[in-house]
Amino acid sequence: MPEAINWRPDWPAALDEAQKSNLPLILEIYLEGCPVCARLARETHTDAGVVQALNERFIPVRLEARENLDLAHELNVTAAPTTLRFSPEGKETHRVEGFQSPEEYLTGLA
Repeated sequence: MPEAINWRPDWPAALDEAQKSNLPLILEIYLEGCPVCARLARETHTDAGVVQALNERFIPVRLEARENLDLAHELNVTAAPTTLRFSPEGKETHRVEGFQSPEEYLTGLA
């Protein structure tokens, strides 16, 4: 089993970390009980290439939408899961809704 993604649980702290380390962020917004979200976590987030890319090249954040409604509304997230990429300064640069295979996920990180 590959090592796990080092998901950060706090968006403001992750933004601060990204700015200090000059690394982009990946924000995964999901819903507890969502079958597509569970599939993404089970099939894509456990892929060795995805784990390595997220841990080495990004500040990864994974937040449950209902527990972070203000942020979900602020970012106009309307589907779960939604994967957002941000520059180190916090500017959104890419967005994908729904399931992505490990290959699709890695392509979106490029």
